[in-house]
Amino acid sequence: MSPSFSNQFNVQAMLDGTRPVQFGTNLLAGLVEGIDSFRKDLEQQPRSRSLGPAMLGAFMWVDDAELLRCIAEFPSACVVVSKQQRGKHQQERLHKVAEAVRDAAGFPTRALPDLEELRHRQDGAAPVVGPWSLPEQIRLSAVRTLGYRKAGKQLVPILHTKMLLLGELWWHDEDPLGGVADAIGFTPHRLWLRSANGTESSRRSLEFGNSPTTARLRGGTSTGPRWTVAQRHDRLAPRSADVRPPRLRTRRSFTDPRRACLRPSHPPHGIRARAGGHVRRHQRLPEGRPRPARPRLRATPR
Repeated sequence: MSPSFSNQFNVQAMLDGTRPVQFGTNLLAGLVEGIDSFRKDLEQQPRSRSLGPAMLGAFMWVDDAELLRCIAEFPSACVVVSKQQRGKHQQERLHKVAEAVRDAAGFPTRALPDLEELRHRQDGAAPVVGPWSLPEQIRLSAVRTLGYRKAGKQLVPILHTKMLLLGELWWHDEDPLGGVADAIGFTPHRLWLRSANGTESSRRSLEFGNSPTTARLRGGTSTGPRWTVAQRHDRLAPRSADVRPPRLRTRRSFTDPRRACLRPSHPPHGIRARAGGHVRRHQRLPEGRPRPARPRLRATPR
């Protein structure tokens, strides 16, 4: 039997009378219970335009059976862990986690603003997209790795975060400008922050943290989880990261008939004015009135 601290260390309190905090052992039990309770409440009270509960998370490592079950069974989930070494022991750990979440649904990239234009590579290169390009239905795997792989005894930066964000996916038939679109998004509801890792051994250790509380994050989605899942990283299987940001062409390079009447006049094609002003059109002056001096323009190739 593995050693463990006594339950006599367990303490629960309220911070500022509103935020519950905990210290002691087996803090993962509260997280698992909170995940199941959040999903049950959201599914029993469906709301208009809701696509169900969703989860974003980041841990140094995850191997707890109950937590992996929650991730695998959640309708939409993506949890990022620190990249592991390629040793035999580490590969066995990766294989066990991969098997536990093999049938998981993952997380749709279209729900996060920074990943809306994510595309699969085409012939090994990033595709060129434009207004005619249809969105691809890409889902991130339920568990992914991020960071540097340790080589030898040299220390490398690691993902040392222990956090989980529970929220809800929604859909809408209009984009932010009011145009017709098939848009989906993610709204956070509850945030879990603790020192406990997502491992079975953390249940026997002394940890601290907050119970899942209402998440009030600016901009609808926290920058941390959003950029964590957006960065270049691998799935649990080596060499399987085949999704990369595309090479985008800005919409300014295409003619938009709806805004053609709003475009200002530009210098002749191939010429750009650098005199602190724009190129004036020729104007007829009354007889006897001298023509004003024209500003010197410095023409450069466009």
